Amino acid sequence: MRTKKFGLRILILAMLLVSMVFVPASCAKPFTEKITEKAVEEIEYSVPEPEPIITLSTTSKMPYWYLLEADENQQKIFFSYIDNCYVSNEEKKEMKKEMEDIWKRYPDKITEEDYQTLEEISNATSEYLNHKYGNKGIGIQWAGNTHNKMTYSACRKMGVSINYAQTASDYADDPDDWDSGFWQSYNHYYNPVVPTTGYAHVNCANLTNNAKAYYSNSQLTSAYQHLGYATHYMSDLGNPMHTGCEVDQYQNQWVHTSYESYVYNNWDTGQKYGDVVNATNTYYTITNPKQSAENLASSTHPDVDTLYKLVYYNPTTFGSNPDVIAITMYGLREATKYNKGLVNYVRG
Repeated sequence: MRTKKFGLRILILAMLLVSMVFVPASCAKPFTEKITEKAVEEIEYSVPEPEPIITLSTTSKMPYWYLLEADENQQKIFFSYIDNCYVSNEEKKEMKKEMEDIWKRYPDKITEEDYQTLEEISNATSEYLNHKYGNKGIGIQWAGNTHNKMTYSACRKMGVSINYAQTASDYADDPDDWDSGFWQSYNHYYNPVVPTTGYAHVNCANLTNNAKAYYSNSQLTSAYQHLGYATHYMSDLGNPMHTGCEVDQYQNQWVHTSYESYVYNNWDTGQKYGDVVNATNTYYTITNPKQSAENLASSTHPDVDTLYKLVYYNPTTFGSNPDVIAITMYGLREATKYNKGLVNYVRG
């Protein structure tokens, strides 16, 4: 069963992978940009871009790995999810009995029948969890206006005028409206584990190079419009949820949306993640936008399993977990460095 599931996933992704061409927007009248206006007193300085982390997929991750690997406390939490499922009490008792048996035999004696059982139980619990914590579809965006704020900060800190920084910011959330269904998620996602999946890195590169071409021709409004589009995809990859656990997130879509809403709600208050972005005064010098987007994904991907489990087993309290806070801060800092690198690349 395990082999069939992952073989089918790879086949579907391969069939759907097509080349995408972005047509530049209508050209704006040429302007001369004033680059003397600085947003901050600190001098932004370049730091070496880290080496990419290349992960080879030697074995496929087990389906329902986050259930199989549950510790004693997480098992109790999962039983509470079963208690709230929309099934009879007899079915709930049977589910718990089956899970106890599977946990006793994991990891060496798991059968194909066990995966069928896990699928049925997971379907029942995810129905309850998606209903309780909000199934709005897998988020393909940082929630709210987070994209706009990250883009505006990157532009201003690299010396872009208020007018053009606002232009880039205004267009930064537009890519969320370009697609629907499968492509809406796939275009904003990149899993760096070989064989890789997702298209966010390509979209980022195409739009960045469009912006650079416009800038070279002094078509500045169009340049910053496309820069806003490009930073959207780069910012997405600063979120580990955009770099892995795609099958798990499809079933428990509330995990993704809950995390992104948490970051948005803690942007100006609480953890004040906006301050993390604004306090990042370094940037990466980018020469290949596609490779840089891949590098960002490879740096945040190692945190996706941990983040997924922390949200899944702590739906109302994960935001105060030190690991969640550290993972979020790291992703935002790295995305900010790469976003500022895109600004520098386009204007270089």
